[in-house]
Amino acid sequence: MTLSTRKATAADRATVLALIDAARGDGLSPQERAERGFVQGRFDEDKLAATEATTGVYVAEEDGRIAGAALTAPASPALDEGPPRRTWEAALHAGLAQDRFYLYGPVVVDPDFRGRGVVRSLLRAVDANLRDRFDHGVLFVEKSNHKSLAVHRHLGMREAAEFTVGERAYAVFVFASGTFCDRPAATHAV
Repeated sequence: MTLSTRKATAADRATVLALIDAARGDGLSPQERAERGFVQGRFDEDKLAATEATTGVYVAEEDGRIAGAALTAPASPALDEGPPRRTWEAALHAGLAQDRFYLYGPVVVDPDFRGRGVVRSLLRAVDANLRDRFDHGVLFVEKSNHKSLAVHRHLGMREAAEFTVGERAYAVFVFASGTFCDRPAATHAV
């Protein structure tokens, strides 16, 4: 079977929240978390609904089973303190135009679907839906998350900055709109 992607709906929330909770890596050793990957932050139905109403939540599925999900958010100074806000600041410092980039992530993949191109499929869906409104996607990855760093480097994203919050170090990745789409992007300065 093949994966298909679409914007998530309210009917997907419980499954997306379960994937996010499972990907948190609670109960794993730091080494296991680094090797398997993990997500940060807490999400509930209200937060997910708010995300759906802005730039969107995207799901990849096969035979009606959700294989993964990617969340996006408009970048603005109103972002939560900590990594989201610091990522916005780093993107501005890297020269990205305010209001012309969005935050990508977290992205989660069901363990049964890992290694099957789910993240790339999700990026295609996100990119196809947001590239006419934004010039870039931006994300942060905690440097102890070796799996996520490897995935995003493999996808060719550019590491544009680093920052630290408390004891945790983060990398900021940037990709140009249209990078993952099947058709050329609209006219965006890159």
